[in-house]
Amino acid sequence: MEIILLIIVWIFGGFIWRAVTSAGSSAVKAAQGKGTFTENMEAQWQGMGPLQIRKENYRAGEDGDGPIGIGIEIKGLIPVTHSLNLGFMTSVLDITTEGAAEPVLCELEIFQEDETRAYQQIQGGGRISPDQGFVSWVRVGTVFPDLLYPAYGGRRKLQIVLRLVDMDNMPPIELGFGGNGHPGVITTKTLVHEFEYKGKGYLEAAEHRDEARALAIRLGIAVAIADGSLDDAEGNVIKEWITRTLAVFNDYKRDHLKDLYNDALRSAYADARAGELSLSEVTFRLNEIAEEPQKYEAIELCFDVMAADGVADESEMDSIRKIAQALELDYDEIENLKDKRLIELDVHVDQQASIETLLGIEEDWGSERIKTHIRTEFSKWNDRLNNLPEGQERDNAQRMLDMLSEARKKYA
Repeated sequence: MEIILLIIVWIFGGFIWRAVTSAGSSAVKAAQGKGTFTENMEAQWQGMGPLQIRKENYRAGEDGDGPIGIGIEIKGLIPVTHSLNLGFMTSVLDITTEGAAEPVLCELEIFQEDETRAYQQIQGGGRISPDQGFVSWVRVGTVFPDLLYPAYGGRRKLQIVLRLVDMDNMPPIELGFGGNGHPGVITTKTLVHEFEYKGKGYLEAAEHRDEARALAIRLGIAVAIADGSLDDAEGNVIKEWITRTLAVFNDYKRDHLKDLYNDALRSAYADARAGELSLSEVTFRLNEIAEEPQKYEAIELCFDVMAADGVADESEMDSIRKIAQALELDYDEIENLKDKRLIELDVHVDQQASIETLLGIEEDWGSERIKTHIRTEFSKWNDRLNNLPEGQERDNAQRMLDMLSEARKKYA
């Protein structure tokens, strides 16, 4: 993120933009025979060869102290048959997986296609006629690696695509693909570049998000069956959660995810009935692939399942506590989520052991920490009681205060 912010500063300072677009003026001069006397004499007597392409790393900025860019350079004869307004269009594809090229996205709008986030840089080259070209290497495009967002993380093999185009007849390019056979494409050149992407790629992140939600369903089933049975209300909560999650996707994606989530629901129930649904395995995998918002999404589903029958069951609360601890989530956030559900539930308990679970008191806490926690919770629930109208929620808040009073006596 710091690197991207640095590049933004350079762009708005004009440094990158001048470094990028200055190549265009150089290209015009070279193409129109405005190089040095020696270069033009050599071009005149020896002729220009076919168009060639290469890449050269450089640092942007007038003093060479800006971000690293990959300069796309060409020289040789431009293969045109009539005068036109020359342009250079640079795209990037991820070709790491053979036979399955994927678009490479970009984090900054000025290096994106008009309709997508795919990387694209367009640079004008000026008017050019037949038998003109580049007598020496000229930079006509730039790729900034720190702005690239590939399909997957790790070592990536990229294809840099340079299209020489007619600026007055631009080809339609979408996600880096297209242009084949279009009259506005003069010629296309490609280069291969490898780099290391340290984060998750966009497809990888999407796949992990989908898997994380399937794992959340398994956690929901684990909480539901913690008391020994899966009630209809609990099952319906999970099914409704799946329906809401699927609603934002198109038909193709929705069908795929529906199969994934329903399989997770069925397999989790079967594993739970067989005593083979392991919370540790599920939370371990979530810690491997999930971002923090996806972990909280899973915990919220667990609380919704707990609240489905209107009763705060100790075994379900205990399962959620273990899940939250395994996922290393913020204690205060979990307490807030729990309180929102408890205010709507019957929190009456028959056994003293359940008080600690409902009040969020951990077994390994010392006496002073427990007393401090009880005082804080008492103050919080007392404030809530005073702001609630007569009804079930006020009664539930009073029950929480009653339990806190019992706990205060127990740990006095």
